[in-house]
Amino acid sequence: MIYPCGIHFLISQIVAYSAVNYLLASGGTYEDYQSQVLMLTGLTGLLVLIPCAYLYSRDRRARVFGGLLPVKKVRRLSPGEGLLLFLMGLGFSQFANILVGLFQNVLNYQQYQQTMDQITFGKNILTMIFWMGIVAPIAEEAVFRWLIYLRLRDYVRTGAAILISAAFFGIYHMNLIQAVYAGILGAVFAYFLEITGSIWASALLHMAANIWSLVFTEAAPWLLERNLSWILLIYVTLLCIMIAGTAYFQRKQEMRT
Repeated sequence: MIYPCGIHFLISQIVAYSAVNYLLASGGTYEDYQSQVLMLTGLTGLLVLIPCAYLYSRDRRARVFGGLLPVKKVRRLSPGEGLLLFLMGLGFSQFANILVGLFQNVLNYQQYQQTMDQITFGKNILTMIFWMGIVAPIAEEAVFRWLIYLRLRDYVRTGAAILISAAFFGIYHMNLIQAVYAGILGAVFAYFLEITGSIWASALLHMAANIWSLVFTEAAPWLLERNLSWILLIYVTLLCIMIAGTAYFQRKQEMRT
């Protein structure tokens, strides 16, 4: 159930060591490698999607054959539902960040922020959105929700599968602050995959969360300088969207059952 983590880790190590060897052979330095971490992370994600797409397709065929899933196609999200999930993802990201921020002294937030600054320094926002906001989230969803979570759900109760997969997702990030943040959001992503019946629900939430973290980090200082009420309005709006969206998808699940 958990070996997809190994696939992701193996590919990431092959990409990283290949890049290091190439840079050293061409006279580069460790700083040159750090400046390419963003692109290398995205490249890892693209390569990870190849085996994961095959494994998910194989898993689904096995579930249909074994009677765990109906033969009919997976549920599709309407464009409006997709937009709603994306907006909800912004809110979940923001409030998870606030929760983590409350414990920033314990979680060594400053060291984490320094690392992120090194990775993103000098990068165009659109480049960051592509690699960190689109490619990386889809690859992580393929590993941790579409494979690990759904496999766990085949053997244990839904709640246990959500918590176990979220724990693996948090631990895999390999630092305390990201472990807490990713663990919280991992549980949210798995829950909405479950109640919507669509793997793209978790992907949209994850992409929105990453994009919001990138964009709001850039915009927050500008908003603070001008009017604090704008940030409060954003928080209230996101909270309302989260509550209304969750109620909508829960009602829709109840109607299906």
